Amino acid sequence: MRRISVFLALAAILLTSVVAYTYHLRVARETKHPVARRPSIENRLDARADQGWVYKKDDPVNNRPIVSASARSYEATKSPSVFELTGLALRLYSKDASHYTYVQGEKALFDEGSGVLTSTSPVTILVNIPSDKDASKPEQVSKYVHVVTSGVTYETQTGHAATEQPASFTFADGNGTAVGLEYDPTKRTLHLKSKISLYWTGGGPMEDALHIEAGDLVYNEGEQKVYLSPWAKLTKQATTIQSQNALVTLDDGVLRTIDADHGVGSDDREGRHQDYSANTMHALFDDDGVLVNIIAQGDARMESTQIASKNAITADRADLRFVAATRQVAGKTKSDSDLHLVLADGHAQVISTPLPQPGVTMPETRMLRSEHVELEMKPGGKDIQEIRTIAEGQLEFKPNRPEQVHRTVDATKFRILYGPTNDIETLTASNVATHTDKPPVPPKNGKPASPAAPALTWSDRLAAKFTPNTNQIAEIEQIGNFRYEEGLRKARAKRAFLDQKQNKITLAEAAHLWDDTGSTFADSILMDQASGDMNATGHVISTHEADKNAKPGTSMLDDKQPLQGRADKMWTREDNTKVRYDGHAVIWQGADRTAADVIDIDRDAQTLKASGSVVSELVDRTPDSGSGTAAPAQAPIFTIVHAPELDYQDDKRLAHYSGGVKLVHDKMTVTGNDIRAFLTPKTPNSNDSALDHAVADGKVVVLEVANDRTRTGRSEHCEYYLKLNKVVLNGGIASMVDSIKGSTTGRQLTYFTDDNRMLVEGRKNELAFSKLLKK
Repeated sequence: MRRISVFLALAAILLTSVVAYTYHLRVARETKHPVARRPSIENRLDARADQGWVYKKDDPVNNRPIVSASARSYEATKSPSVFELTGLALRLYSKDASHYTYVQGEKALFDEGSGVLTSTSPVTILVNIPSDKDASKPEQVSKYVHVVTSGVTYETQTGHAATEQPASFTFADGNGTAVGLEYDPTKRTLHLKSKISLYWTGGGPMEDALHIEAGDLVYNEGEQKVYLSPWAKLTKQATTIQSQNALVTLDDGVLRTIDADHGVGSDDREGRHQDYSANTMHALFDDDGVLVNIIAQGDARMESTQIASKNAITADRADLRFVAATRQVAGKTKSDSDLHLVLADGHAQVISTPLPQPGVTMPETRMLRSEHVELEMKPGGKDIQEIRTIAEGQLEFKPNRPEQVHRTVDATKFRILYGPTNDIETLTASNVATHTDKPPVPPKNGKPASPAAPALTWSDRLAAKFTPNTNQIAEIEQIGNFRYEEGLRKARAKRAFLDQKQNKITLAEAAHLWDDTGSTFADSILMDQASGDMNATGHVISTHEADKNAKPGTSMLDDKQPLQGRADKMWTREDNTKVRYDGHAVIWQGADRTAADVIDIDRDAQTLKASGSVVSELVDRTPDSGSGTAAPAQAPIFTIVHAPELDYQDDKRLAHYSGGVKLVHDKMTVTGNDIRAFLTPKTPNSNDSALDHAVADGKVVVLEVANDRTRTGRSEHCEYYLKLNKVVLNGGIASMVDSIKGSTTGRQLTYFTDDNRMLVEGRKNELAFSKLLKK
C-alpha cells in the first residue's frame, strides 16, 4: 500500500526534467557547438540548425555519464535572445549512473535573458529508468512512471517550476491527473493545485484500485509530508473517506500516517453498510504501508448497517486497531489489513437498533454505555466477536413492541459474545443491578390502571443467553448475593434464574421471598412474573400475615394471627388466594395447628382441605370472666383429630374428617369413620377456633377416662357437645360400658360427663337393658 509514493515520483519527475533542460542549454553555450556561436541571419534569426543536434557529458573523475541530450533542430533569436528546441530527448543520470530520467518534448523555448525555460508542447517524462534500458523504446519502459503535461515553465536562477495546465501520469500500479502544479527546490515542495485524481491498483484489477482526490496538494520532500486541502476523498471499492484537511506522512516513500480533520467515511459491501466520522483522525501504517491503527478523536462515530440491525459506536475517542492479512489478487499475494479491535473512551456508547424482518419478531434496541468500551472483531474484520467494558457501564434494553419490558443493567464489567450470524449469543456482567419496567397496564372498567412497580435486582454476577438468530434474551442467571424487589415484594437467594420466554424467576439456595402479606423460606422458589404465582421447594417455611380487609378464608385458624406453614413444597395461585402445602405439611397459628401430607387453602372459597395422615390440634381458649378482666391462667385443653382426609368450610364453621377418624379432647376420645367438627361461631371480638361440638358416624367408639372410672360407648352415630359435657350415642344398638356401674344398651344413650347422669331410650317394642355391677 505505497499509495502516496506516486506523489514523490511526480515531484522527482518535474525536478529532474527542468534540471535536464537547464543543464543542456548551459552546456551548449560553453562548447564550440554552433549553438554557442550563433551566426547572424536576417534581422530576426541569429542561428538556425535543421540537421539535428547531440550533446553528451561524462564525469571526468569516474567517466560516468552525467547528461545526454539530442534535438532534431533548434533556432536562436537575437532580440530577445530565445532558443527554440524541436524534438528534444534528454537523459539525466543518477550519481552512480545506474538510472536516469528521460524527458521528451516536441517544442521547448528558453529565454536566456530571463533564464526561463517553457515547454510549448506536451512533454513526456519517464523516471528512474535503468541505464541498460532505452527509454525511446516503449516496449522496454512500459512499466515505468510516465508523466504527460504542457505549459511547464522553469526558472534557471531559482529552480522554480510550474504549470497551470493539466498533467497526467501513469505507473505500474495506477494512474492519475491534476490541473496546475508547482515545484520549489529551495523549499523542496511540490504543489498540485486542483482537480487531483489518483488511482492506485497495487498490481490488482482496476475495480480494486484506491482512488485519491483532493482540491489542493502540497508535498514537502524534506519532511516527507503531503498536505491535502481544503478537502480530500479516498475511495476503494465500496469504501469512501472524506475530510476537510488531511496530512500524509511518508518514510522513504512508504506511507506512515494520515491525519484528517472532520473526516467521514462509508463502506458498502456484502449486505452491510458502514459509516464513520470524527473531528480528527490519525491513521498509522506499518513498514509495508499496511494500515495498523486509526485514532479518532472528538465526536468519534462508527455505524454499521446490516440486514437485520444497525450498530453504532460513539465516543470522545476511538482507537481502531488492525491486523495484517494477505490475499490473492490477480494471481498475486497482496498485503492488506482487517479491523481487529475498537477501543472507545469517554462517554462511549454502543447502540444496536433492530431492523424489521419478515416473519421475525423485532427485539429490543440495545444501548451499552461506559467510559471505556472494547469491541473485538472476528477474523476477517467483518463481524463482531465480542464487546466488553473494563469500567462501570449500563446496558439498556429499550422496547420496540408494546408487550416488551424496558430493562437496564448496571455493572462494573460487561462481556457480550456474538454467534456465527453476528447476533448476541451470551452476556456476562459483574456487580450487577437491574431495573425492569413492565408494559403499561391496560385500563380497567374505563379507568386507567396504576403503573406497575419496577422490578429491581442485585447480584455479584449475571449471565444471559439469547435465542439464536434473534438478539432476544432467552435466559438470565444472577449468581451471588441475589436480591430482588418489586414494590412491596422482595426476595433474596444465593442465585436466581429468569426464563424470559415464560417470564419466570427461580430463586435457588437459601431462597427467601416476602411482602406485606407474608414471607417464604425454601431451598428453591419459582415466581411467575406475569401471574404472580409462586412455587417453593425444599424445607419450605412460610408466614402469611393476617389480612383484616380480606375474606376470613382459613378461619379454622385465627384470622387475627399470622398463618405459618412448613412443608417439603408449597405453591400459591391467583394472587395468593390459593395455597398448597405438599409433603410433611404443617400449618399453625399460635397453638392451633394442622398437619397432613397435603394441605390446600382457598381463601376466596373459604375452604381448607387436607389429605394424608391429617392431624388437627385446636386449643380451647380461656373464656373471659365477664368482668372485663381475663380469667386466671389455666393449662390449655387441646382437641386433637387424626384422619386421612379433612375438608373445612368456613361459612359453616365445619371441619369434616373422613376415612377413619380419631378425636381426642381432654379425657374424651371419639373414633369413627367420619367426624364432623363444628367450631365455635365467630364474633366481632373473637376468631376462636375452639371445638363447639362434633358429630361422628360409622362404627363410633367413645372412650372417657376419668380419675376413678372409664366409660366406653359404641354406636353408629355420636354427637359430642363440649360446653354441655354431653354425649349422645344412637344408630344401630347404642351401648355404654361403665367400669363402675356396668353396661347399658338402647336405641339412644345420652350421658353427661360432669355429673355422670345417663338417659336411656329403648328401641321400638324393646326395653332398654342395663347390667349393673355389684358394689
